[in-house]
Amino acid sequence: MRRQLAVACATFVLAANGGVAAAQDTVLPQIPQVLRAGQPCTGSSGKKITETPWQLPYLGADRLWPLSTGAGVTVAVVDTGVDSTAVPVEALGDAGKDCVGHGTVVASLIGAPVREGFKFAGLAPGARVLAVRGTDKSGVPSAGGIAGAIDAAVAAGARVICVAVGVAEADPGLGKAIERALAAGALVVAAAGPDSLPNKKVEPGPYYPAGFPGVLAVSALGPDGKAEAGSPGVLAAPGNLVVGTGPGGGQVVGSGPAFAAAHVAAAAALIRAYRPEITGSELAKRLRDKAYRQPGLAMLDPLAALTANQAEAPVTARREPVALAAVPDTVGPQRSALIVAGIVALAGCLLGAVAVVVPLGRRRGWRGGGR
Repeated sequence: MRRQLAVACATFVLAANGGVAAAQDTVLPQIPQVLRAGQPCTGSSGKKITETPWQLPYLGADRLWPLSTGAGVTVAVVDTGVDSTAVPVEALGDAGKDCVGHGTVVASLIGAPVREGFKFAGLAPGARVLAVRGTDKSGVPSAGGIAGAIDAAVAAGARVICVAVGVAEADPGLGKAIERALAAGALVVAAAGPDSLPNKKVEPGPYYPAGFPGVLAVSALGPDGKAEAGSPGVLAAPGNLVVGTGPGGGQVVGSGPAFAAAHVAAAAALIRAYRPEITGSELAKRLRDKAYRQPGLAMLDPLAALTANQAEAPVTARREPVALAAVPDTVGPQRSALIVAGIVALAGCLLGAVAVVVPLGRRRGWRGGGR
């Protein structure tokens, strides 16, 4: 009952606001995954968001960060490189430069630091992010490039590896690199497919390394909490119309499994920092087992995965999407009225939720004052 009420409230508020997705999509440019022939490097958007992007409250960042920020954990980002002037990272080779901007956004979703007065941060702001190039300058991946990047990440001490690019063939050399990473105790998180770009048809998978055994494959869900049903073992996380930092430090929008994989990798870093003894395989199992289940879909629940089996930190109900979005300062009167209506609707829904949850909690013997 509580779950259905929260979903209805979130859906109503998003509709009243014109949709978080619509607001972000019209305000911020979408980052490409691959540059066209002759296309120049992606420049800064020159934009800064004025509100917290939806993915952070959805994932419960305010409940996670008092417990863990990912400090002491190295997360490798295998992608187009990372603009180290926009996102603080360590880089192998020339991976501190990013012509496309895709890897910069992925890295920001993982480990962009919390800054006073700034509305955006990564889900694991204390983690050490290691940039490793797995594509050419224009963003085209290769099996050999990804395999080499994974080996380099393992050698550099990464125990969480986010592979944000993929190839259509099950290359044996790439499969061996995955086996070496798993044997070293690393968790490999990989995008289950390519980005969702306008006017681009996504060919059905499988994609690799997501399709190899032992890899935690990830698909994307949007601010409405909806995602396509994944195959068994695929974990869904916020990835469609998420806000991140692009080249030059401006905010951009990303849509696709790569950005969902970034959030799963960040959640893994939070858990590894909180539970240093956990192995890579145990970490993957925990993320899967503690996911929120819908028919054909497992949705990332970082708080449940972090705190499960901890008596001093009971797991709470899964967070739902809320109406926090990158809305421009200069909204029209009609837009402002819709936002106010959405806030009023949310307040009413929350009051209704309290009426349902509090009596239920009392019957179950819940007590105040605990974490």
